[in-house]
Amino acid sequence: MSDDFDPGKFVPVDFEAEEEHRSLIPPDPQPRPVQPAENSRRSFKVTISDEDYLAPDELDEIRANTEPAIPSFNNKPAFEVHIDDENDEYKEIEDSQLQYKGEIYFSNVKPVKPAVQQTAGTPKPVKNASKKQKSSVGSLVWYLVVLVILTAGVSLLGISCINDIIPLSRKDETVTVTVEPDSSTSEIIDLLSDNGLIKQKWFCKLFYTLETTLKNRNKTNVEEPVYLSGRYDLNKQDGFEAYLSKFKDTQIGKETTLVSIPEGLTCYQIFERLDKFGVCKKQKLISSLTGTKFEYSFFKAIPDNKSRTLKLEGYLYPNTYEFYVDSDPNSVIRKLLEESEKMWTDEYQEQADKLGYSMDEILTIASIIQREAANKDQMKDISSVIHNRLSHPASWPTLGCDSTETYIKTYVSPNVGPTEAAIYMQKYNTYNNQGLPPGPICNPGDDAINAALYPNETNYYFFRHDKHGKIYLARTQAEHDANANEVLRANSK
Repeated sequence: MSDDFDPGKFVPVDFEAEEEHRSLIPPDPQPRPVQPAENSRRSFKVTISDEDYLAPDELDEIRANTEPAIPSFNNKPAFEVHIDDENDEYKEIEDSQLQYKGEIYFSNVKPVKPAVQQTAGTPKPVKNASKKQKSSVGSLVWYLVVLVILTAGVSLLGISCINDIIPLSRKDETVTVTVEPDSSTSEIIDLLSDNGLIKQKWFCKLFYTLETTLKNRNKTNVEEPVYLSGRYDLNKQDGFEAYLSKFKDTQIGKETTLVSIPEGLTCYQIFERLDKFGVCKKQKLISSLTGTKFEYSFFKAIPDNKSRTLKLEGYLYPNTYEFYVDSDPNSVIRKLLEESEKMWTDEYQEQADKLGYSMDEILTIASIIQREAANKDQMKDISSVIHNRLSHPASWPTLGCDSTETYIKTYVSPNVGPTEAAIYMQKYNTYNNQGLPPGPICNPGDDAINAALYPNETNYYFFRHDKHGKIYLARTQAEHDANANEVLRANSK
């Protein structure tokens, strides 16, 4: 053997000599199977014959000094080198299964991965970079979508709130609402919201609270405003503050007009007169009169009788009034009702109690007196006839007054129609029905009211008039028939 031989150095392999040498080795009776398995090693078997590289005397010396002796065939010693590499395709063979045949094994040799050559200035590739980029872009898109939706929602809400206070885009549409007596601001706002006049009632309540606080910041006690009950026709273009202003106090305008309302007019006649003078439209006044619960004490005492034509017939006190042109109907009616409240004094109430009649019944009697009497001087005599009959219902069950029928035929029927008027006629006919009609038949003046409360003391149960207004009173039916002849003679002249 050469002195320069170094077993640690790499020895070149002669693959042709290896094949020749392998042909001389008998086959292994029990070859070891190499089974592919997960995390197995891949084996490479290299057989190197040393006779091609060593002199015969050197080989003999190696064989003599090596224990155990390396088996050889045909005097050709050989040794094998197995280099095992990790590979998932082969199953690793346990060391206990190996049979030593003079081979040398190098196990657990991990393959060296080739280095990736990178150009200077090129960043290292990042795992899943495209996925992260896509995820970031998707999150940004969703964020922008949500932001746009929120911004649009807030903008629309803000526009809606402002539109309630200062109408910017509202239809020219009229909505009728009814304000109940003693309503609070919160209840008024709820009413406006329920009728579609405002959309954001929470904002209107907040706005009103802040505005009131700022206006009254130097005051210790701030009273809740008084809203006038009534039926109001509101335009959607007016706005929140205009609505509240309309409900609060009597309307203030620039132009005024004087209107004289004579005694004995019906509500329909009074409304026609007010319409003629430009105070308020007749239909609005009727709507307010029929749909409003007014706060006056006498209003609550009026019977809710379905047979009654108008609940407030008889309560619109005749007088001369100054009204604003284009007034609110509720303020107009209130002005008339306030005069009725002033007219009905405590003395009147005491006298009504003494007679055993309510205010409504006295006004009904007064309305008949107002329509039947030709002048003031006749009123107390006519009142005596009515009271005498009412006091003796067994003898005189009916009043027999033409004025109650005339009221339905002449004044009610044109406003409600013949069908409904016929229903009222059945109840207002004092020839067929006992006692007083369901309600007043006109709005009497103070003279008629006074006559109803203080009738003359007489024994009269009948009266007639000629065309000149002269009255003919009678105690019996015979006297009444005789007076009929007198009336015919007077009318013939």
